[in-house]
Order: sequence, then structure tokens, then C-alpha cells
Amino acid sequence: MSATNNIKVVCRFRPPNAIEQREKSEIVVAFDDNLSTVQLRSAQLSSGPEKDGFTFDRVFPMGTKQQEVFDYGVKDIVKDVLDGYNGTVFAYGQTGSGKTFTMMGADIDSDELKGIIPRITEQIFQSIVESDEHLEYFVKVSYMEIYLERVRDLLQPQNDNLQVHEEKSKGVYVKNLSDYYVSSAREVYEIMRQGGAARVVTSTNMNAESSRSHSIFLITIRQRNTETGAQKTGNLYLVDLAGSEKVGKTGASGQTLEEAKKINKSLSALGMVINALTDSKAKHIPYRDSKLTRILQESLGGNSRTTLIINCSPASYNESETLSTLRFGIRAKSIKNSARVNAELSPLELKALLQKAQVANASYQKTIAALEAELAVWRSGGHVEPSDYAVAGSDKAGATAPKQPPTSPTPSTPSTRPMTPVNPAIDSLKELDSRPQTPTVIGLDKDEREEFLKRENELSDQLAERERALNAAQKLIEELKEELAFLKEQEATTSKENKAMSAQLNELRLQVERLDYDNKEGVITIDILKEQNLDSKNELEELKKTIADLKSSQKDVSTEDKEKRKQEKMALMMAQFDTQGTFSEKDEQLRQILAKLDTIDSAGAVSTLTVDDITQVRRQLAEGQSLIRDTVDRLRQRQEENEMITRRKDELEGRLAALEAEYEELLEKTIHDEETSNVDLAESMADLKNKLEAQYAAKRDAHVNEVADLKQQLEMKGNELRSLNASIDSLKGVNEELKRAFAVTSAGIEGGKNLAESAQDLERTRKAINVQLAEFDGVKKSLMRDLQNRCEKVVELEIQLDEIKEQYNNVIRNSNSKAQQKKMAFLERNLEQLTLVQKQLVDQNSALKKEAGIAERKLLARNERIQNLEALLQDADRRLAMQNQRFEAQLQAVKDRLDQARAQKAATTSSLSFGRIAKPLRGGGGAATSAASGPTPVSGGGMSANPLSRLQNEEGMKAVAEGAVVSHDDGVRRSPGDRGVATMQRGWGQKSSGGSLAGVKRIAAGSVKEGGRGGKGKGGVVDARSRVLLEFF
Repeated sequence: MSATNNIKVVCRFRPPNAIEQREKSEIVVAFDDNLSTVQLRSAQLSSGPEKDGFTFDRVFPMGTKQQEVFDYGVKDIVKDVLDGYNGTVFAYGQTGSGKTFTMMGADIDSDELKGIIPRITEQIFQSIVESDEHLEYFVKVSYMEIYLERVRDLLQPQNDNLQVHEEKSKGVYVKNLSDYYVSSAREVYEIMRQGGAARVVTSTNMNAESSRSHSIFLITIRQRNTETGAQKTGNLYLVDLAGSEKVGKTGASGQTLEEAKKINKSLSALGMVINALTDSKAKHIPYRDSKLTRILQESLGGNSRTTLIINCSPASYNESETLSTLRFGIRAKSIKNSARVNAELSPLELKALLQKAQVANASYQKTIAALEAELAVWRSGGHVEPSDYAVAGSDKAGATAPKQPPTSPTPSTPSTRPMTPVNPAIDSLKELDSRPQTPTVIGLDKDEREEFLKRENELSDQLAERERALNAAQKLIEELKEELAFLKEQEATTSKENKAMSAQLNELRLQVERLDYDNKEGVITIDILKEQNLDSKNELEELKKTIADLKSSQKDVSTEDKEKRKQEKMALMMAQFDTQGTFSEKDEQLRQILAKLDTIDSAGAVSTLTVDDITQVRRQLAEGQSLIRDTVDRLRQRQEENEMITRRKDELEGRLAALEAEYEELLEKTIHDEETSNVDLAESMADLKNKLEAQYAAKRDAHVNEVADLKQQLEMKGNELRSLNASIDSLKGVNEELKRAFAVTSAGIEGGKNLAESAQDLERTRKAINVQLAEFDGVKKSLMRDLQNRCEKVVELEIQLDEIKEQYNNVIRNSNSKAQQKKMAFLERNLEQLTLVQKQLVDQNSALKKEAGIAERKLLARNERIQNLEALLQDADRRLAMQNQRFEAQLQAVKDRLDQARAQKAATTSSLSFGRIAKPLRGGGGAATSAASGPTPVSGGGMSANPLSRLQNEEGMKAVAEGAVVSHDDGVRRSPGDRGVATMQRGWGQKSSGGSLAGVKRIAAGSVKEGGRGGKGKGGVVDARSRVLLEFF
């Protein structure tokens, strides 16, 4: 039941991408009305068959939906796989042409954007639901990629160098590739996401998510007829090839460039295989040149129904790549595959074939006996009539023999006699072989080929083991190198630390010795300083008493001199301000004016005044009054200034007192410090002299400045007094004018009309003048008092300044003699003390020499012991640190590996744990359902949702397929384990597709008993499973 067919090739064009639009590329392809031929602009200009275009099974222009590509391109292949054929769908094209979009889609959960693989998955489970009820299916999937010519399991990424093997019963397969049972499209999607996350992708100039490997998604569907026991197995390879690349366009470099080289190399090997398959003269097909062509060996010219989807760009920017892709598709379209059903005969079919073969064998035995008898007659020289010839199928040879079909002789071995009849049952057995041969051109016999494949597989396994051992050895070498470098670095650092610690230890020893010596000297110095301190205290007390006596005697003597000097200076100062005569003269003139005004008040004199005279007198009086007011205001201001000067004088006196106190304190402190210190007294006294001179100069300058300021203020006051005298002189002139006015008015007072009013005015004027004169007298007296007080203060300050000068000179004169005396006394005391110390040292020297010898020996022994212990301690610390670091490094490496293994195991086993249990899927009797993920049927129309039932059903399948054949009551040969499983299945379906726990226990117990009676064979597997079930419950 084989069928020869060509590879189905469909072509799909994607819309222009952003790069092509940026380059302003044009559309260079055109399609015919039937959408089967595509014409390329550059191909039209050439001659030959390409001028008329490239014809494929179907051409999908830009904007074609995913559903349309699936419906025409690959929808029919699902039915073929369910019927037991192998199928392959792979996408080919340059990088960025839309291969991954076609196969996987942008979003597998979107009805519009999901690709071919999700749609095939949904179609598989939909077809299982619509199949007959007596058909049972097992679906399992695998996911791998070919990256840098290494096969990597995407569901177990740690398996990154799997080997490709070939066996007669299994064909070409990948050893140790993980597979997972699935029961719905949702589980397949989960596996696809898991594997897609582990796939290698990177960004290039042509594609932001460029696939750097060929991915192969394998779906294996095993169909079992529950009525006859026949099984069929179909494998569906869904291949997403990595795109061919031009380095100039992709900008690949480094690791990306190495990936591009491997990709182009594997695609080149694929092209070489296709060229060899389409070349009738080719004697060798180079399947083994690449892992890709080796895995797809049966898809290319072998046992498979293959669909090739070539993805192209319609833009002129990628015109050369599009032309190469179209030529690849045309070559691949001429490949012929011989697809056959991968069937396994059921026991009934094998029984029927055996019965037919037995009947045919009996007929052949009769024919052989007749021919041998005829041959004996001929050899004996006899003659056999033509009517008596032995003919196969005749009554003579055996009536039960089946009729022989006509046969033709083999062209390579012609013969004159007819061929020995061939049993048609044997022909049917050949047609129902478990699987067709893998395509090959090596001229080997079957036994030699099988031996060759076994040897090849063994060598591949050995090569893989050697590679793993080499990788492990390289890792070990790297680790040892790292450890050696670490140890060298540790040794260098340890030696440096050792040298540094030794130098530090020597320095510490010298410091200890130095500190001991300094300590002894310090004790001696402390004793000396204590004695010096006592002497200094006594001398200081005596000096304090002397200073107190001198101060008391000086106060008594200086008070009398101070009073005399004060009186003399006051006399000189007041003589400079001879203002008494001036004021007295002005007072006398004012009194005369007032007397004249009194004489005017008489009756005889008033009559002589005129109105103009009176007016003029009034004006002059007003002016005099205004001048008097101004003079009074100026006097008041001067009084305020005098008060301010008084306050300033008080402040200066306070500062002077503070400075004197500081001077005394500094003097005492300096004397005390100089007495207690052990420095040269001459230098210290010179420093003290300089300090005192500086302080005295500062204070003297301050006092001189203050005296100068006070003198300037006194001069200003004298000037003001002189101006006041001038104003009084002006008032005197006014009075004289008034006298003349009164004289004139006395002559003409007889003609005055308002004499009474004038008299009253004069009276008021006289009174006002009297009041002002009284105020002026008071201001004058207060000003004189204030002036006298200020003069007294100035005199006192000058006297104090002279006293300070005298004290300073006395201190300077006395300091040199006292310093010398103190120095001599200090040296005498030191000499006495040194004499005593020398005596003590002489006495102690002999004793110390003996003790020093003993102490030296002890110290040497102790130092040697300490050095030995320190060396041992450092050695132990170094070894311990090295062991700790090595242990920590090993522990960290183990932790990292453990975490990595756990992460990988968690990423695979946790998310894909559902795929470790076989899930039989029963047909739904042709009832369609709209569920995308497919139903979960149980026994009798559905799949069991219980993992335990799935396990039992799977074991039942194994028992049926592999068990030893024995006779049974119903005529069907079963194994003891198969009877147990059948009992389990019948009991399992008794009650709501699974029954109760008690039923399970009962069924399992029955299976164990049946297995015990069977004793041997494959039934033991079921027995063990049943015992596990009993222990579980």
C-alpha cells in the first residue's frame, strides 16, 4: 500500500517590511489568475524556462491570511498522518521572509494570527473526535532545534548534543529526545511556549527576532483499533528552517556570524540533497553532510508526504534572494516520495495470514511431490504424457492449492522454465511490512545494512560519550587552572603578608624596648619636676607677699603726689578757658539795658516815643529773643555731648581696669610658667619682655588716643564758648540800639496815641528778657561744672598713665635680676639632685647587670618560643584559609549546579508534568465539536481524566501489543497479563468511567492473580503495575 507522489510546494509572499519601504523598493513579482505561477522581473529578462515564470501547486500573494495557507497547503496532511503515513511540513526562505510567522504565528491564541503548527494541532484533536468509536489514539510531541550543527532538546535544554541514530524498525531518529503525551491543544500550546522560550534568537539588521537555529516540532500519533487490535503510527515533522543570510545585509559579526555560517552550510547541504534527488545520474545522496538532512532523510525522497512552503519577499531590495528561493522550490517540486502506511498487524490478521500460508504450504508440498515423481520418470528414461504433467493447483498436485497468479521472470536472470510459484500470502506480508526502507543508495544486503547501522549507532554513542568526557575534562582543566591561579595568588599574598608581619614584629620589639627605656627616664624626670614644682610654689608665695607690700607702700606715697599733680593740671587747664570775665561783662550790659527800660517806664519819658520807634524796638527785641533761644538750644546740645563724653570716659576707665587686671594675671601666669618649665630663663624672660612691651605699647597708644580725643573735645567746647560770647556781644549791640530808641521815643512821646499799649509791650519784653537771662545763668553754671569735671577726669587719666609707665619700667628693671637668681637657684638644685641620682645609679648598676643577664637569657628563650608559635599559627591559619576557600568554592559550584538543575527540572518537569502519562484518546463516533482543544473522552466514547486510568489503559495497550500468545476461550489469543488488563478495563468502565476505589482494588487484585497464573512473559509488567496499584490504595 505505497503511493508515489511529488513534494507539494506552495509559495507565500509577505508584504514589504520597514527596511524595504525605507529603501523605496518596488514590487517585482506578478501572479497569474489561477495563483499557481509567479513571474519575477529579473527572470523575465532572461531566456529559458524561467522566462515564463515559476509554477507551484499554489502561490499566495501578499496579504494572504493564515487560514487560507493552512486550508490549501497542509490541511489534508493531518488525515494522512492519522491514517498512518509520515508527514512533513517545512518552511524555507531567506531571513526575515516570514517563516516563523507562517509556522508558529504571531500569537498562538489568536484565531487570525496563529500559524500552521497551532492549526494542525487543533485539526488533529478535531479529527480524533470525529473518528470512529473503536479507534483509540495516543498523541505525543517532541521539540528540538539544530543549533551550530548540534541537536538540542528544547524541552530538556541541558541535552544539547543529541545523536542521530538509524534502526531498521524505527528508521532515522534522535536518541534520548524527550517526548510528552498530550491530550488537548492547550497542552500542546504549553509545550510550544516552553520550547519556544528556550530557542536561540537574536536581532540582526534584517530581522529583529531572527531564528538562529532550525526547529523541528515532531507529533507522533499512534492509532489502535480496539476491535481488531491493528495499530498504525504516523509521524508529523513540522520544521521551521533558519533563513539564509547575506552578511552584508544582516551585519552579522562575532557569534552571530558563526551562527550565520552554520545556517548557510546546513541549507547548502539541503540544496545538495535536493539536487542529488532530482538528478537521475546521481549515485550518492549526501544525507549525512548535515544533521538537518540526516533527520529529514525520510521526508526527502523517502517514506513521507511532504509539503514545502517557500517564503519570499516581493520587493526589489531582496530580488536576488527571492529568485534563489523560487529556484529551490522548483527543484524540490520534482522530488518523488514513496509514502507507505506504518502499520502493525493485529493478532487476528497474523492468524489469518498464518492459516493461508499453511494451506498454501500443503498445496506446494503436493505439487513438489508430483514434480519429483515426474522427474524420477524422466530420469529413468521413461516418458510422461503432457496430460499427466504435474501442474500447480491441479487435482493431481492438490485440489486445495490456491490458483497461482501469473508471474514474469526477473529481467536480470532470464530462464526457459517457469518461476517457482510464489505464495500470495508472502506477498501480502511484504506489503504489510512494519515500515518501508529508509532511502539509500548504498549497495548493501539487508543483514550487512543492519549490521552497519548497529555499528554506526554504537560509534555515534561512543563519539557522544567521548565528547561529553572531553567537555568534562576541559571543564575540570579550567577549574584546576582557576584553582592553581588562585593558589598562586594566595601564596603571593601570604608571602607578602608574612614579610610585612615580620617587619612589623621587629618594629614592635624595638618600640617595646624604647618604651621601657623612656619609661625609666620618665620616672626620673617626674621626680625632678616634683621637687622643682615645690620650690617654685614657695618662691611664688614669697613674690606674692613682696608684691602686696610694695603695692600698699606705693599707694600711700602716690596718693599725695597724685593730688598735687591733679591740682596743678587743673589750674593750667582752667586758665586756658578764662570765660568768667566775658560772661560777667555781658551780664552787666544786660542789666544796664534793663535799668534803662525801667527808667522809660516813668510818665515823663514815655511821651517822647513814636509809633515807629516802638515798632522798631519790638522788632529788635524779637530778634534778640530768637538769638537767645538759639543760644539756649546750642547750650542744651553741648550738655548732651558732655554727657556722652562722660559715658565714654566711664567705659575707658572700665577698659583700663580690665587691662590692668589682665596685665596682673598675665604677669603672674608668666612668672609661674617660667618657674615650672625646664627651658632657658633668659629666652623666656626675653619673650615675656617682648609680650609686656607689646601689651604696654598697645595700652599706651590707646590711652594717648583717648587723651587726644578728650583734648580735641575740650578745644571744641572752648570754641563753642567763644561763639557764645560773640553772640552775647551781638546782644549788647542790640541793647545799645534800644537805648538810642528809648532816647528818641522820650523826645516824641508827647504825640503818641497808644502810649499805654507800648508801655505794656515794653513790660512784657523786659520780663521775657529777665527770664531768658535767668536761664542763661543756669546753663552757664552747669556748663562750667561739667567742664571742670571733665578736666579732673583728664588729669586723673594722665596721672594713671604715668603710674603705669613707672610700673612697667620697674618690672623691666627687676625682671633681669630675678631671672638670674631663679636660674642660679634652679641649677644648684639640679646639681644636688644629679649627685644623688649618680650615687643611686652606681649602687644599682651591679645588681642590674646580674638581673640583665638572667633576663636576657629568659627573653631570648621566650622570643624563640613566641616565634615558633607564631610560625605554627600562621601556617595553620593559611592552611585553614585555603581549605575554607576551596571548600566554599566547591560548595558554591555544587550549589550553582544544583540550582541550575533544579531550575531546569522545575522549568520542564513542573510545567510539562502532564506529558509523562500516556493519554489514550477515543474517537467520538463522528460527532463534531467546536472545542479548540479537543475533548477528553473516557472509555466508551471519551478519554479518562484520571491519570490512574490512563496508566492502566496504556499498560493494557502494551500487554496487547507485546504479550506472549496463549489460547483462550473466545478464540482470540491473549497473554495472561492481557486478560488481567482486560479485566481491569472492564471493571474500570463499570461505573462512571472509573468506578470506585473498592472496584479498583478488586480489579487490581484480580489482575495480580491472573498474572500469577501466567507466570512468565510480558504479563509480569502488568502484574507489577497491579501490585503498585494495590500499594497505592
